[in-house]
Amino acid sequence: MTLLQQAAQHLQAKQYSSASQCYRQLIQAQPQHGQAWYGLGYIAQCQQQWADAVEYLQQACQFLPKQPAPLLGLANAFNQVFSETDALTVLEYGQQQCPTNESIQYALTQQYLIMGDIDAATLLLQQLLTSTDDERFGFACLDAAKINVELLLPIHLQRAQRFVTEQPQHSASIRLHYTLGMVAKHQHDYTNAMSHWDAANALQYALCDFTVDDMAGLFDALQTIDVDSSPLDNHTTSDDSPLPFSPLTFTPVFIVGLPRTGSSLLDKQVCDLSVSAQRIASVGEVDYIATQCARMLEQLTGYTYPACLEHLTDELCHTARQGYVDAIGQHRTDADYIIDKLPANFQSLPLIYRLFPEAKVLHLTRDLAATALSIYSNDFGAAEPYFCNLSQMQQYFSHYTAVMHHFTAIYSSNMHTLRYEDLVHDPQGQMTLVSDYLGLTAKAPNQLDDGNAGVSEIQTQGVNGVIKTLSSIQARQPIYQSSAQIPEELASYFKFS
Repeated sequence: MTLLQQAAQHLQAKQYSSASQCYRQLIQAQPQHGQAWYGLGYIAQCQQQWADAVEYLQQACQFLPKQPAPLLGLANAFNQVFSETDALTVLEYGQQQCPTNESIQYALTQQYLIMGDIDAATLLLQQLLTSTDDERFGFACLDAAKINVELLLPIHLQRAQRFVTEQPQHSASIRLHYTLGMVAKHQHDYTNAMSHWDAANALQYALCDFTVDDMAGLFDALQTIDVDSSPLDNHTTSDDSPLPFSPLTFTPVFIVGLPRTGSSLLDKQVCDLSVSAQRIASVGEVDYIATQCARMLEQLTGYTYPACLEHLTDELCHTARQGYVDAIGQHRTDADYIIDKLPANFQSLPLIYRLFPEAKVLHLTRDLAATALSIYSNDFGAAEPYFCNLSQMQQYFSHYTAVMHHFTAIYSSNMHTLRYEDLVHDPQGQMTLVSDYLGLTAKAPNQLDDGNAGVSEIQTQGVNGVIKTLSSIQARQPIYQSSAQIPEELASYFKFS
């Protein structure tokens, strides 16, 4: 058995150390062994050692320039270290080297979308809509529908309908049902839209391995956080009193709330306020509070969150705080304000305020029925029950409402709450309030309303950063007042309160 075959066996058994030894022996004997370099890069990706992955995969691409796997791996690694422009360069090179490879075409499409080049993404999607691969066709249909449902021709829709009828349990049917639901909604055929969304979400829900009931203990515990023990009562963040920690080089800004309440839109509008005297940047939806802070403190104290908060020492707080700062540092972002827009961080507010008394929190709310519709009609690509089951969603919303009611009482002095509907109807006024809260000098957005009834826009210049969420397309479009409304015909399906 060759060393390459041995390495493959070790990889299959997830024996990464043994596989790595085989690859290194191959490289020692043949420094230009592309497959061995790719093997090391693959292992580094599996272990989330992204800097090593970039190094190894660059070597693999050098020696295997026409093989798609190393190129796709390198692009992914660059994205993981927040070098999206480098990832784009790799994928565009990959398209030149492998012009017929649909995996590279689709990865390049996604890269264009997250970087805001919708026109380039559209051209590639039109090619991918002819793919004979069912999964790729499903993803291409869904992305095309998000850009413009009219990109889907009758031949595409007929194929999609035929597929979901003939193979209702196939994973590609999930994406195709979401697509057909979007098309039906666009045509005001709301009954058919709900039928397709019900089918898509049923397939997603079957993949879930937990329920919202399993989270009830966490939500109950969060509501026992005592007002008197609030860190904001012990550590004021006024200019007259020192912070309990060494000052950061930036002010952390957290956007919290339910998913699909407009966090990407708000994130983008805040970033648009950036000027040389007040640089603002976003790291998007990252889980650093959970992974770099809460999980670390759980391990160090032996108590789960939020019970671990009662066992924190100054040293532990400093350690967790630095863990978050180090994670943010991976983005190589030099700014005065850095936005972390993971909506689920509402669950972590007690920890955020404990570790970052200087933090600013923007709590974004939205009509629950409209929020539910937006969640239910979109593919989150995650088997989480509150995304794909209306009963589970209702329970999650109830927990969220109770928790945020409790937290608002505790943290109202350092939290700014705004409604998505107000942001859409009065963007300039709302952003002025946000600017005041953050301590910014407001930069008034342009109001373009040339007599178009029901339309109010914030005009932006060019592509504003990377958006790696479901809203990568929507958040870059003008703001329309109609986006805050739910069709009456759909309201009866989403009676949330």
